[in-house]
Amino acid sequence: MHTPHSEYLSLGKTKEERLENYRALFKVPVSTELLNDIRESVNKGLALGGDRFKAQIETLTNKRVAPRKAGRPQKKTDSAN
Repeated sequence: MHTPHSEYLSLGKTKEERLENYRALFKVPVSTELLNDIRESVNKGLALGGDRFKAQIETLTNKRVAPRKAGRPQKKTDSAN
């Protein structure tokens, strides 16, 4: 048996009201740009959100969730020479 999530239960007092309100959440079209951002994030295993959110996720998971800069990493120079 499962227990419905509190967010779902907050959508209405009756099952019918909750179903109607839940379906209404998905009637708003998603922009092509947002859809592309979602796909890229999912395909690369990265978080999608603001910088603060990404920093919080990195802190919680101890994993990188934002893309790195494009290109090769800079070579480390030996300052002793």
